[in-house]
Amino acid sequence: MPNEAGSPDADPIPRILGSAPRPDRSSRTRQWVGIGTLTGAIALAAIAVPPLLASTESPPVSSPETVATPVATSAPTEPAASAPGESPSPTPSPERTAPAAGPTPSPSTRTAAPAPPPTTSAASPSATSSRSTAPPSLRPVSVEAEDPGNVLGEGAGIVACSACAGGARVRYLGTLSVYLTNPTAGPRTVTVAYTVDGSRELKISINGAAPTNHFLTGTAWDTPRTFRYTTTVPAGRVSFTFYNDTGPSPDIDKITIS
Repeated sequence: MPNEAGSPDADPIPRILGSAPRPDRSSRTRQWVGIGTLTGAIALAAIAVPPLLASTESPPVSSPETVATPVATSAPTEPAASAPGESPSPTPSPERTAPAAGPTPSPSTRTAAPAPPPTTSAASPSATSSRSTAPPSLRPVSVEAEDPGNVLGEGAGIVACSACAGGARVRYLGTLSVYLTNPTAGPRTVTVAYTVDGSRELKISINGAAPTNHFLTGTAWDTPRTFRYTTTVPAGRVSFTFYNDTGPSPDIDKITIS
């Protein structure tokens, strides 16, 4: 039988267990070669595996609580290099993140301010006030001397006059009181139509007040003429009294206030 201690295939385990046989040199060499090969494989795996894991690892997803500030221009992201024999992983599209901004305005800040009130309502009071303060327009009021509502005194009488208003006039004045109604008090223009041949004086009293004196002239008793003056006339029923207590008076045809 061959010697087991000198055989190349001798089992090294008996040496470990304390047996006498010792492995030969060729058996020890094979053991070291196996250990070296294993060590090299581990080192190679330590070098090659991390890049492969990095290429296949997906980029971290942004936390929903983190808001990234938008970049004005961003360069396109190039896909990571993949190991040979592997298909490249699809590059995830960049996430759209809301731009960092201040606090969102509340709806009340977007609400339009209420429209100002119409200007016509503000202007109406002033316009109404100005109209109310303006005196009402006065229509001329005329009364003929021979009107039945008038009062003739001290020998005054009515006589026909084709050129006069109403076809008559009052002559031989002692006194003649003409009555009319004035809507509102205020300054009025009084126009008197008369006839006279020559020059005479006429006095006019309003409601018995101190008279105004007027010196009149004319060319004929049947040719009416007019004169006017301005005075304050009270409101309501007003009497105009014509007379001349110092001499003869002209004849009176009509009186008008305006």
